[in-house]
Amino acid sequence: MNGGEGALAASMHEPRTSLWSMISAHPLATVFVFALAIRLINVALLKGDASFFAEADTLGYWALGTELAKPGALWPTLTSLTYRMPLYPLLLAGTESVFGDAPRAIAVVQAVIDAGTCSLIAALGALLSPRVGWTAGILAALSVTLVVFSSQILTETLFVFFFTLMLLAGAHFLLRPTCGLAFLAGLAGGLSLATRPAAAVLLVAAVPLVVVVVLRHQRRLVPALVAASLFIVGAVVPVAPVWLRNVLHYDSFRLMSETGDHLALWIVPLVTQRADGTPYQTTMERIEARYRQRLAELGLDDASNPFQRDAVKTEVAREAMAHLPFAAYAKAWLEGMMVNLAAPALLDDPRVRALPKPSFYNTRGTTLWERARAYLFDDPGLYQVLLLAGLIGMVPFLVLEAIGFVMLARMLPWAAVLAGGVLAYFLLLNGPVATPKYRMPMEPVLIVLAALPLAWLIDRRRLQRERQVSVREDRCAELQG
Repeated sequence: MNGGEGALAASMHEPRTSLWSMISAHPLATVFVFALAIRLINVALLKGDASFFAEADTLGYWALGTELAKPGALWPTLTSLTYRMPLYPLLLAGTESVFGDAPRAIAVVQAVIDAGTCSLIAALGALLSPRVGWTAGILAALSVTLVVFSSQILTETLFVFFFTLMLLAGAHFLLRPTCGLAFLAGLAGGLSLATRPAAAVLLVAAVPLVVVVVLRHQRRLVPALVAASLFIVGAVVPVAPVWLRNVLHYDSFRLMSETGDHLALWIVPLVTQRADGTPYQTTMERIEARYRQRLAELGLDDASNPFQRDAVKTEVAREAMAHLPFAAYAKAWLEGMMVNLAAPALLDDPRVRALPKPSFYNTRGTTLWERARAYLFDDPGLYQVLLLAGLIGMVPFLVLEAIGFVMLARMLPWAAVLAGGVLAYFLLLNGPVATPKYRMPMEPVLIVLAALPLAWLIDRRRLQRERQVSVREDRCAELQG
């Protein structure tokens, strides 16, 4: 990152006031301080502990952290923790051990982590150009998505930090492959995996890419295999204890027992709603009833092996999925991707979520347009006004991101392919499950893409000013002559 700071500093040709000189000399540190200040102000303005538990999963994570912090409860709780990855609950437990039952304390810790993410995003953009890095850092510091979710008791902030570090190390590796960078990229990816399993497929896909990159630079197989091995070791080490526990205690080679819930409680209800308009809650209750019946038939209960129960729920969900038309999947996925890209994170701010509002998932209608129209206009209120304002505010960013992708494709086609691959992966992974929260892993890439055209405009404006100054100086010289 020191190289990124130097490159950014070298690009700053503004008037050298003492403050600007300090900022120019330490751009990544400046981004960190600026981002941290914004996040701390946001945390200070939140009132009451309930503000940190606006999302559905927050209470569950806090309860896990509390349980892990109890004397003598660490190992028994970790042994039975199969529905969540352990790294974030351990962070909560450590914070609770020091500060007690104080969710504001973890929000402050996450503000520091998220400010670090902003600096990493700036360093990632600096690999394209110093101005892009500086612009990306400022956009990241001001990102409503990052700011809002950094105050919530959720895995997103910690996951995005490690995932961005993996992207940065991976980008450096693509430019100059070394064994150290391969290990760092793998380790950062493994730590993100120990926070959330969302990056698993990307890590697997990265292994052959490591081999190809080293072969392209060195044209030797042994260094390529060594780099790939180090990447794998780095990725596996953080999750090895979880994997070994599941193998030894539960006879399963999987990391988590959540597949069934994801399919049964989200995919099936949402695709069914898209297929024939059946309300989300109705389908979810039907699937849950079939699952309970199947457990009883097999002689299983809530105390059984969690991976066995998950396998049963997965089977029940897949049976239901087999009866749904392919067109419903395609439309549900497409609409979910549109919402995940365009939904304003302002809606997840705890002050906004506290406003009276209907449930979007339970809103009547088959298509996204039908449900959106009913959601916005059937019973309008302040929440719907803010939703419309947020949607309008998202349009310029979507345009900038699209333009930035085209610019990147012209500058560095391989970088555009990798950026597009990351975006496509998370959009397909989340599918019809739509909320601004699921845009978090894409934010580093989206911010850098948006920074590209903005940096170009800034540079163009600066050149115009320099030309105007040069013309005035030439005229003055002519008059004096």
